[in-house]
Amino acid sequence: MSLIIAEDLQKEYNGSAERVAALRGVSLEIEQGEFVAVIGPSGSGKSTLLSVIGALNHPTRGRVVVDGIDIYALPAERRADFRREYIGFVFQSFQLVPYLTVVENVMVPLAVSDASSAQKKAMAMSILESVGLGNKSNRLPDELSGGEQERVAIARALVNHPPIILADEPTGNLDSATGEGIMALLLALNEAGHTIIMVTHNQENVRYARRTIRMRDGRVGA
Repeated sequence: MSLIIAEDLQKEYNGSAERVAALRGVSLEIEQGEFVAVIGPSGSGKSTLLSVIGALNHPTRGRVVVDGIDIYALPAERRADFRREYIGFVFQSFQLVPYLTVVENVMVPLAVSDASSAQKKAMAMSILESVGLGNKSNRLPDELSGGEQERVAIARALVNHPPIILADEPTGNLDSATGEGIMALLLALNEAGHTIIMVTHNQENVRYARRTIRMRDGRVGA
């Protein structure tokens, strides 16, 4: 069975004059260990699809089943548990807390963990070492380059060891050389077993993926 199954997803928003459909009957399946790129013009529904798959954005219609779990059939509290267990999010804007150190930012998803403070810090440091930032753990985000901030964001997404990584324009704010380094890191994570779904406008990034999903006007393959 596929790791992720989306069935007939519809997502509508209330616009100023009328309801706007961001997703129009999207159905797809993603296998465990795939690296999938989602491409399409602005406004095609790419980021909305990512947020729906990530249990952040309840669809107007349809369902998402991840590892046999119908995620929008779960109560809100259990859905939050699902996100912590299954999903690591990487955003274009990094979304780091400016007054927390690098290691403290990576520890944020562990706030509800039963582990001790020392254990949480050890987990965060281990992930930071894996992305090459162990020596900058006590710095603040604004003391890092853009590429380093993105690696912190990736470390934060990985600290719970989620099987699925959802990346929304992960190199959008980076120069080409730094972006290539981030893509190489995502590829290595995929080769280590993580399932990755990446929204991107960058055609250079698409070559790292094993499969490409094209979206237009809220539909797949249009």
